[in-house]
Amino acid sequence: MIESEGVSLAVATTEGTGPGSIVLAHATGFCKELWDPVLGLLSTTRTVVRFDTRAHGDSGDPGPPYDWWDLGRDVLAVAAGLPEPILGVGHSAGAASFVLAELLDPGRFEHLVLIEPIIFPGPAIRVDSHPLTEGALRRKPSFETPDAARTNFAGKAAFSEWAPEAMDAYVHGGLRRGPDGWELKCQPDAEADFYRGALAAGAWDRLGDIDVPVTLVAGEHSDTHTADFLARMAAEMDQVDVVIVPGTTHFVPMEAPGEVAELVEQVLE
Repeated sequence: MIESEGVSLAVATTEGTGPGSIVLAHATGFCKELWDPVLGLLSTTRTVVRFDTRAHGDSGDPGPPYDWWDLGRDVLAVAAGLPEPILGVGHSAGAASFVLAELLDPGRFEHLVLIEPIIFPGPAIRVDSHPLTEGALRRKPSFETPDAARTNFAGKAAFSEWAPEAMDAYVHGGLRRGPDGWELKCQPDAEADFYRGALAAGAWDRLGDIDVPVTLVAGEHSDTHTADFLARMAAEMDQVDVVIVPGTTHFVPMEAPGEVAELVEQVLE
């Protein structure tokens, strides 16, 4: 565990034999273990760190409302003291957290790999009513057994293209035993509040301040990060490459861990 702004963050570290580090940040509602399928395919000699976002996994929960700028501070806390240079790789909210971290501490990372970052134009306000918020609140919070959870997840469209090893990682890392069976470590009310605050950071208007190379990644069949939107986002930054991963949706790391690992290796070359 490490401390960030009074919150304990659960961190898993794979020590490297060479210089440099990689920090991996997951999406809202998930857990650090979802990076394990990608990690298992990396041949890097760098130290690799993945961590649970506050109110997720085994990290502490300060309670809502959740401020996305704190996600950036958490990334900086995780990166503190790691061997440099540091590559940041994030998915969804995890990608947004690296942008916020870089805005808070410019130059902290050598390069950012941003997979479908949750950063959109518009007013910097909390949005109480949103389909993602409503969907989270409808989510089943507990299951009789891990196998029952797996069956439930497998029946959802969002999980339909996941690699088996990603589903295994989520069932292993995303549940804990509780009084009502096996509970989601990120409870639906916490997930919902993260979505309420997703736009409040106002990061879109500051994308031009990012002064490190960025690899912007999206799924070919993404319903949010379309080719036109990616071009619009890329135009806001100075040093950016755009990569579309064929056959994937928003859940690129879960659906194509091999392609993500290969992309990370290419960035490190």
